[in-house]
Amino acid sequence: MSAHNRITLQKISRGLRSRYPIFYVLGWEEERIERLLRSVAKSYYSENDRLIVWTATNGFSPRIDSSAESTPANSAEISNEPVTDPLLALQRISESDRQAMYLMKDLPIWFDNNPALVRAVRDLYYRLRQRNIHVFLSYPQLILPEILKKEIFLIEMDLPSEEEIVEVLKAGNIAADTPYDHLHRFAAAMRGLSLNEVGHLQARLFRGEPVDPSASLEEIQEEKAQLLRKESCLRFFPPQRSLDDVGGLENLKEWVLKRKDLFSEKAYKSGVPLPSGVLFMGVSGCGKSMGAKAIASAWELPLVRMDMSLVLSGSFGTPEYAFEHATRMAEEVAPIVLWVDEIENSFGYDEQTGGSGGNVNIFSSFLTWMQEKNPRVFVAATANRIQTLPAELMRKGRFDQLFFLDLPNKDERVEIFRIHISANGADPAEFNLGYLAASTKDWSGAEIEQAVKSARIDGYQKERIFNERDVVNNVVATIPLSRTMVEQIKAIKDWCYKRAITASRPAARE
Repeated sequence: MSAHNRITLQKISRGLRSRYPIFYVLGWEEERIERLLRSVAKSYYSENDRLIVWTATNGFSPRIDSSAESTPANSAEISNEPVTDPLLALQRISESDRQAMYLMKDLPIWFDNNPALVRAVRDLYYRLRQRNIHVFLSYPQLILPEILKKEIFLIEMDLPSEEEIVEVLKAGNIAADTPYDHLHRFAAAMRGLSLNEVGHLQARLFRGEPVDPSASLEEIQEEKAQLLRKESCLRFFPPQRSLDDVGGLENLKEWVLKRKDLFSEKAYKSGVPLPSGVLFMGVSGCGKSMGAKAIASAWELPLVRMDMSLVLSGSFGTPEYAFEHATRMAEEVAPIVLWVDEIENSFGYDEQTGGSGGNVNIFSSFLTWMQEKNPRVFVAATANRIQTLPAELMRKGRFDQLFFLDLPNKDERVEIFRIHISANGADPAEFNLGYLAASTKDWSGAEIEQAVKSARIDGYQKERIFNERDVVNNVVATIPLSRTMVEQIKAIKDWCYKRAITASRPAARE
């Protein structure tokens, strides 16, 4: 039995010992839930056929995996006619003398705008307290009216562990000679999928023949991207940036490369402490978001962004539930890099009031989660208005390091020009990079990138590859942020120099 199933059984056992008559099982996998409850019912009542399953389509049902000795005489159906109405089903359970466990699939979906059903569940709680009958409500989302929260024992059913996924792959169509390392890489990449989803995915990817590991991992990540879009406020970003795409920021690169191997299975099993996260702060356009992407690429981890606008939108339930569900999903698909962009806007923290507007509960939950989270979730957060961030967010134990990303120095601007000129199809050797760097003093990396892109458009319109003159023309036509927001940038620098490590190495004065 897997560790996850053992933990779930322990939770059920605690609820039974506490004499809770009604349970809420939060989970996606109905078959897995039913198998576990069937084994619990058999041991609890010391005989078979003590789990009765109810659905709104079939009413009460005998066990689905009925054995040869099952007959209509010992069927679990309470009446001859299917009882598909949830209110009537609860009434039948209340009136029944049969000591059994009842699994009522999807019943919580009827709680909304149905006070009679809510009352019926509460009545059932009081009627069953002194009887050896237990009711399990199952649904993938938590829909639990406030009035029932004290009466119902909640059980969260974790998605399958890596070891469970490995067993599914071995039992499926994967080639028998698949290397052990590949098998576990596939299983680790599939974490966060249900057993049904793993089955569908392996049927598509593995047909008993050797496969290309890189191509298979890419398809698995695409499947997880769809999963995250459907089920939470998380968004998957495929690898796009590497450390080679980052101009300068040598201190940051060194920090990242030193920790590159810590998220391997070997390091995790050794017990070595894993980095928890970094906070990138500084001037807008200087590579904070790109830093998060580069870390994920360097460590060969999926990059997942928490979309706080979706958290607050109500599309996934209350903001508190949406945030809690998103962090739980992040832990289930770990190891990952979780990207929280513009964290000061995400939580709306206001230094003047000492709160975070309507998001104070979410902000508090985030602080607690950062302290207690799955260590294989690495948080890469960015901030522009760093003066508004509270001290408790930045203390050690939540983020391993605070990096300040300043406007690039001349050497870094040379490197940034080289990267973007090459990325846009021209030869950097044909450009006077030193001159371009000198012409863009106090420019951000984003402004340099845009000047090169605009130069490429100019060259395309003239049906030729862009040249240095095109870049210079766009530099001359641009007013950088450092000239339009002098006071704000100075305030950011003054604040960060005293509190954070500079991501760049010291350079000669310009």
